[in-house]
Amino acid sequence: MKVSIIISVYKDTEALELILKNLSKQTYKEFEIIVSEDGNSQEMKSFLLNHPNVKHVYQEDIGWRKNKALNNAIKHTSGEYLIFIDGDVIPYSNFIENHIKLSETNKVLIGRRFELGQVVSKLLRNKIFNAYYLEMFLLPLIPLMILDKARHIEDGIKLKINGFLEKKRNSKRNKMILGCNFSCFKKDLEIINGFDEKYINPTVGEDEDLMWRFEYFNIKMKPIIHLANVFHLWHHKRWDDNTIEENHKILKLAQKNKEYFCKNGLIQP
Repeated sequence: MKVSIIISVYKDTEALELILKNLSKQTYKEFEIIVSEDGNSQEMKSFLLNHPNVKHVYQEDIGWRKNKALNNAIKHTSGEYLIFIDGDVIPYSNFIENHIKLSETNKVLIGRRFELGQVVSKLLRNKIFNAYYLEMFLLPLIPLMILDKARHIEDGIKLKINGFLEKKRNSKRNKMILGCNFSCFKKDLEIINGFDEKYINPTVGEDEDLMWRFEYFNIKMKPIIHLANVFHLWHHKRWDDNTIEENHKILKLAQKNKEYFCKNGLIQP
């Protein structure tokens, strides 16, 4: 199966370097990488000159337009299966393998993220800590994570694929799409016309909006907590309650108008 992994980025080449390093260590090898830049920075272009096998899709930098950047990236994919991550998350070594093993048509696979604290994130960025060893020796390092005020540490625990914790996986929380860790068949995303470009602020448009439109077309959510994990690097929050409120207004209007196949998506009038 042809697989495309799409990485949403904005200028942070330091984090992207860590991501690409861990992608080179994946247990599943057959995939292409698309860097979806919500901007057009010279820094990113220069950095990717050293990664000629990575496709770079960019656009004019005129404010938050992640959804447009993602649609542009989808159009440049050659894979039949798409995996989405953000430019501030580092995938575990079996991340792609388990997304592929668990993939199903008419299903969206939903992973979670282990949010690292500020100190550990800095150690990773400065290459004092290695993400691969952090994955391998996470359990004895949990006290350090607690001291560093990491969040959702339990979501970083790696388990084998089996029925263990199936009830927890199917909890309401774990059935919510996170834009930083989910996957689906490209044709399923085309059914809803991709990401809705009406959203011009983070949250809702890159996750919650997708979910209600998927579900209308009987495309179900499939949680894969503990099976395809990512480390989330610490950063200052990039949105506030007002941003989320404005996005929910857009969402409610779309739901009222029954815009299951969004008008401002992969295909536009």
